Amino acid sequence: MDEGGRVVGFAQAISDGVLTACIPLLEVLPEHQGRGLGTALMRHLLEQLGHLYAVDLSCDDDVVPFYERLGMRRANAMYLRNYARQNGASEESR
Repeated sequence: MDEGGRVVGFAQAISDGVLTACIPLLEVLPEHQGRGLGTALMRHLLEQLGHLYAVDLSCDDDVVPFYERLGMRRANAMYLRNYARQNGASEESR
């Protein structure tokens, strides 16, 4: 959080608690990027998930080096995204 109490970054993991986890979100506001916050968030998540067999995430090519520095490796993946719903708002609220 910044001085005004605004959340400036967060990370989320979803896990079955036994074998696997997925990290769907790591977000840091642009004006707070480059200060190590994303790295700290990811290290914390990976430490918490270290007992699992697999931790997966999908990312754009430009951030692959960031995740590789944290020990992750590139692999093929498939996904479907509805960018019109990216903000989470329902159709009725638009």
